[in-house]
Amino acid sequence: MGILKDAIRSVIEKDAKERGLDIQFLDTPTRVIKTAAQAKYDDVRRVERGYVQGVHRARKEAKGGSK
Repeated sequence: MGILKDAIRSVIEKDAKERGLDIQFLDTPTRVIKTAAQAKYDDVRRVERGYVQGVHRARKEAKGGSK
């Protein structure tokens, strides 16, 4: 991916110089943006997982702990 990115940047820089523009590239990491539905689903899954783990621990303790 680095080779492609460098090639694209060089083409863009070359085109900008021909037009007389001064451009700068920001090398910040990309972020994945979730839809509202995906964020809600992830939150529900996180809560469900915590609940299931809590129930499992409680049942283990009720039976006398982990053996």
